[in-house]
Amino acid sequence: MQASTKTVPRCIRRRVSRFGRRHVKGVAAVRVLVALRLIALGCISCAYGYRWGALLFVAAGLVGWLTHPMPRWEKALDAEIGASPRLTKRDATT
Repeated sequence: MQASTKTVPRCIRRRVSRFGRRHVKGVAAVRVLVALRLIALGCISCAYGYRWGALLFVAAGLVGWLTHPMPRWEKALDAEIGASPRLTKRDATT
């Protein structure tokens, strides 16, 4: 599979660390778990009458919004820094 020829937006390039580039799936999974926890805490706090719990929904939405674009730009980021594309099991067997 070839790397994407699209350029990576500056906001995504700034937001992603080296660790995040190497461990895209793990970072995305942790961010999803954090968003789910924020949603659960927001539900619990709103159920007990704390109105500030609604702010946790906003925080969860922000975390989800930041999580979404990273896997899409993984190959383009690799191409920009000159890294070799990652091989998957399927790529190695063909």
